[in-house]
Amino acid sequence: MKNLSKVYQEVLKEIALYVQAVGYSTKGQRNIEGGIKAFLCWLESKKIYQLQEIRRKTIKDYQAYLENRPNHHKTGGLSSKMIRDYLWNVSLLLKLQEQQGRLTKNPMSGYVLPKVESEKRAILTPLEISQLYTACSSLKERCILHIYYGLGLRRSEGQALNLKDIDYKNGWLLVRKGKGGRSRNIPLTAAIQSDLKDYVLNHRPRVQETALFLNTLNRRYRGASALKLVKKLLEKANIDKKIDLHCLRHSITTHLIQQGMPIEQVRDYLGHAHLESTQNYIHYDTKQLFNRQVYPFNCEEL
Repeated sequence: MKNLSKVYQEVLKEIALYVQAVGYSTKGQRNIEGGIKAFLCWLESKKIYQLQEIRRKTIKDYQAYLENRPNHHKTGGLSSKMIRDYLWNVSLLLKLQEQQGRLTKNPMSGYVLPKVESEKRAILTPLEISQLYTACSSLKERCILHIYYGLGLRRSEGQALNLKDIDYKNGWLLVRKGKGGRSRNIPLTAAIQSDLKDYVLNHRPRVQETALFLNTLNRRYRGASALKLVKKLLEKANIDKKIDLHCLRHSITTHLIQQGMPIEQVRDYLGHAHLESTQNYIHYDTKQLFNRQVYPFNCEEL
């Protein structure tokens, strides 16, 4: 924070305490703090040293800056999602300042955040999922697929799993660190429950570490390692698709909907706060779905 004035350093410290108290994940806290720090640094570059000096035009100028700013991690500019996230962080900052009585008027009140351009995420077919499982050479690999496909966990949720989070008696998995600090219970199928139990009892190293999955150093297995494992399985299965862990989550969502699970149940399964979030996860071929539902009652080939 050496680039910030003392006033803005205090603002950033308050934000850090707030997001921690609310229960955001470590990654979420880091993203919010980083986004707000970027805004405060930009303000100082414009000789704005007090939040009370921010006007509506300031926000518009910042948005224009983001739309033209290069991406520091890869070639090109910022994605529409990144721009929206940066502006959302600013709106959170100003809303908190308003609630604390430090702003008489919030310059972002009623401000319409830019739309996020939809990026079609690749998903795997049920056959390809079967091929992935066939490509597994160890029980641990199967269990990793169970976590990110079968149970549809987010990368951070799978990484945070501990041994005590599995309730073998009642057949539940407790996700303690969901998005926004929300926890949820996910029912385990007999196959997933059996594999997890076998892995813990017979294949997991007997060490004091509380994490469910361990790396070669017997420390918590990270999401990056899980992604590397999935990519290795994709290569072994000869599946030429750009897939990450979140694609597996999108895949199970689509498959559950296609199998007839009500979308409200899928929402709870995924841990979404709003139904609209779940709808964004659904990918299916309309003609294929129509054939499956209508063809049994129609003799003509569609």
